[in-house]
Amino acid sequence: MIRLRTLVLSTPILLLAAGRGAEGPAAERGDGDPVCRDTAPPLVSLYLPIPLGVPGVDDPATGVFVPDQYRVDKTIDLVVFLRGYDIKRPKAATGVAEYWNSPRHPVLKSFLLREEVNKSGKNVILVVPPLGPFAEAGKLADEGGLRAFLDRVSDGLWRSGPHADLPQAPKVRHLILAAHSGGGVPLRRLARVAGSDVDLKDKLKACWGFDSIYGVKDKDAEFWADWARGHPGTRVAMVYRFTEREVGRDPTSPVGPGNPAARREPTGTTGPARDLERLARDRKLENVAVVREDPTVTHAEVPRAHLADLLKAAAYLDDR
Repeated sequence: MIRLRTLVLSTPILLLAAGRGAEGPAAERGDGDPVCRDTAPPLVSLYLPIPLGVPGVDDPATGVFVPDQYRVDKTIDLVVFLRGYDIKRPKAATGVAEYWNSPRHPVLKSFLLREEVNKSGKNVILVVPPLGPFAEAGKLADEGGLRAFLDRVSDGLWRSGPHADLPQAPKVRHLILAAHSGGGVPLRRLARVAGSDVDLKDKLKACWGFDSIYGVKDKDAEFWADWARGHPGTRVAMVYRFTEREVGRDPTSPVGPGNPAARREPTGTTGPARDLERLARDRKLENVAVVREDPTVTHAEVPRAHLADLLKAAAYLDDR
């Protein structure tokens, strides 16, 4: 492996543009659209123009974050993170550059995920595609779409990023799929696609859901239990926030003086998460973990609360 700080000294192209607004696009190997980048937090974030056909996005660029002290090799380990419903829905969704770099925004300040990758100390690259206002994934969710997307990410790292001195684009070694909130829907789809892809299924090491297992009608619990049983080499971790509501004697009417509370029932991700926990226990699925979130952690804060620790615990990832 090559320490990237050494590589930067011999390859000034890497830092030609260190921002998406104040500083311009960077040059890149060969022809193609210019690639913007920023260097805060270090080491570098690339914004790759990968066409996904996602409707309703401010900026269609995919964010690719390479952590500080990154070590270049001929293979790469990736975390593909799927965002949830956008704060501006139904209007055009926030671009990735704004999504993960808005420390003063009341909601977006929770998604400073690049800093968590740096904290982990792992030699892993974070990839955030531009999903639509309701977490639409476009071509990414098509058959073969994930593989094509990963190829474009690898090519972007080679043409415009830290792998520029390699003779060819790096190959994906390990893959982690992660999602927050409404991103759990495309997470299911991508897990199904990757799990049946001969080139990806052995590379997929984990699926992480951050308060994203909402599907009661879609039977999320049954899906993930079945999927985990069919892919014993892949870890499935679902973090959920416990929520419930009062239900009156007449469940069709609001609780009140004329309709006193008769029971409480789970809401949000609580029901499917508990069902998955039960199924995993009954089926003895050792590759499934269901975690109840600390009640002080808000819905938006769930990914940031766990990302660094999950990466640290992933023994298959190299340290930087």
